[in-house]
Amino acid sequence: MNQIFLVLKREYLTRVKKKSFLLATLLTPLVLPTIIFAIAYFATRDKDSRHEEILVLDESGYFGEVFGASGYDFEYVTGDIEELKTTFADKGAFGVLYIPQLDLSDISVRRFEGFQFYSETNASIRTMERIEESIEQRIKDLKLQRSGLDHSVIENLQVNADLDTFNITESGEAKESNSGLSFAIGYGTGFLIYMFIFVYGSQIMQSVLDEKTNRIVEVIVSSVRPFQLMMGKVLGVGAVGFTQILIWIVLMVTLSTVGISVLSGGNEVVMEAASQQVPQEALSQQQEMAANIQNMISSVPVMKILLCFLFYFLGAYFLYGALYAAVGSAVDSLQDAQQFMFPIIIPIIASIMAMFFVLDDPNGGLAVTLSLIPFTSPIIMMARIPFGVPDWQLALSMVLLIAGFVGTTYVAGRIYRIGILMYGVKVNWKIMKKWFTMKV
Repeated sequence: MNQIFLVLKREYLTRVKKKSFLLATLLTPLVLPTIIFAIAYFATRDKDSRHEEILVLDESGYFGEVFGASGYDFEYVTGDIEELKTTFADKGAFGVLYIPQLDLSDISVRRFEGFQFYSETNASIRTMERIEESIEQRIKDLKLQRSGLDHSVIENLQVNADLDTFNITESGEAKESNSGLSFAIGYGTGFLIYMFIFVYGSQIMQSVLDEKTNRIVEVIVSSVRPFQLMMGKVLGVGAVGFTQILIWIVLMVTLSTVGISVLSGGNEVVMEAASQQVPQEALSQQQEMAANIQNMISSVPVMKILLCFLFYFLGAYFLYGALYAAVGSAVDSLQDAQQFMFPIIIPIIASIMAMFFVLDDPNGGLAVTLSLIPFTSPIIMMARIPFGVPDWQLALSMVLLIAGFVGTTYVAGRIYRIGILMYGVKVNWKIMKKWFTMKV
């Protein structure tokens, strides 16, 4: 055990003392939102600065000045569509929209065809949707005029309904819930685990491979058993990731608390409003925003989510980290490792792909099944927890995950003890199976 701790300490201190670790840990929570904001800002600015035109040939005469929210300038023209199809690019236009003659005498007709759009390159899906929406809305307005109905009466018939959602606790208390926030938390935590498995798993494999190719491992195993060396590396790199996660959690909690305090102006009326003791009319705009944020946070089990995230993060890391170490010990280069990485990353990729379906139906059969399988449960269960998971499913998932990383550690250890001292061997699955069963 002392040898494992020594390896762990070396791996941990070697990484956390690097300036790159400190910069990545402290700047990532600030850099990522900044990058996202910058991309969104410049994408919008670039779109607004472009004045590409779409020529509109309206043979019906019904669609004057109705295309205003599609990100393009629309110029209405006359002429022949066949000629425009070949000359619109010469006029500097992005495309040409053709609107045929329309027969609106029968207001019962619901489908209108013949609208055409021509361009040299494909327009975005959103642009096409907006054009279609503009056409449909204009036809609705025209049909309404011909029906003789009062437009104001039709508008007054349209209503918006706000649906407040609540979760009933075991004590029978109704607690406000927020499906949108649950979706965001589930996706965010699941994606973080997905990202960290790849990042820190690759670090383990690279560390093992470097020591093997440099022959340093021959000196190390003279005083440390191969299994102890492997566990020390897995635990050491895992401790680095755990430290980084804890720092990020502290930073996020601190920034959130400070942000809410700034918005609320330090006024305790926000806390009362969050408890629904003060009407929203009594709050300023900033105080109302702070109260809404606190209401959203209180609608999810924050502490339960954090504890489960730390458990599944460590569980996923140990499960996959041991396999990464085994692969690193068996090969002599990163190129040779590729053939063995594919079976390892399949469950990870499957989890992130299935997560979208799980978030849509967090209590469905697919969600429950994948949240119990150790290789997929870390990502899938974290996607489900914000929506509420039965305690027995959560407990069973945790037990199976523990059994899973114990099993993978055992398998990886038996491969590692042989592979770490093998050089120049063309490794395949048959040889790795032989190493697993070999007695030394």
